[in-house]
Amino acid sequence: MATALAPEDNPATTPAADPTSSRTEATDAVVAAVASLVRTAKAVARSRQDHLGATGTPLAVLRALSHAGGDDDRPGDLAIATGVAPSVVSRVLARLEEDDLVVRHRDAEDARACHISLTDQGRGKLEAIQDDYRTVLGAALAELDDDDIDRIPSLLHRLEQAIVRAAERRASRDVLSTAGHPLHHPATTEGH
Repeated sequence: MATALAPEDNPATTPAADPTSSRTEATDAVVAAVASLVRTAKAVARSRQDHLGATGTPLAVLRALSHAGGDDDRPGDLAIATGVAPSVVSRVLARLEEDDLVVRHRDAEDARACHISLTDQGRGKLEAIQDDYRTVLGAALAELDDDDIDRIPSLLHRLEQAIVRAAERRASRDVLSTAGHPLHHPATTEGH
């Protein structure tokens, strides 16, 4: 004698899982995890930076200078590298110079231009901050197994690249979708 299956157990009557729904849920979970990671990293970084006496834009300028070559150490280059306005970089450079963390050098070929470089004290401050980050992150990574640690950099890089590509595609679609819109038509926006 065959036993009847309850409707929820019968594959013929159970609706198939909606792949779009599970993908949406997975995407939501990734967004939440990344947002949480960013918030936590910022909070920890801010706390450590305050403790070590270097925060936000000044720290970003020090880092940019540590990676700068001979041609990208001007204030304008630092503004681009740090993603802030040139006027902000000028104020930050004045403070860093006061603290003897950077020094300005006049450009030999262009008297209006200057180059910025880290002083020994600036390099030491940056190294202390980076060592502190390594210590904090090292303690956190000690809680993970080696396989997870090995996968994290690659996964984060792939996610970063995927986000960049998606944002570029979105921006292209946005430009195309507004191109034919009357409010964005060159003939209707001239003189406004």
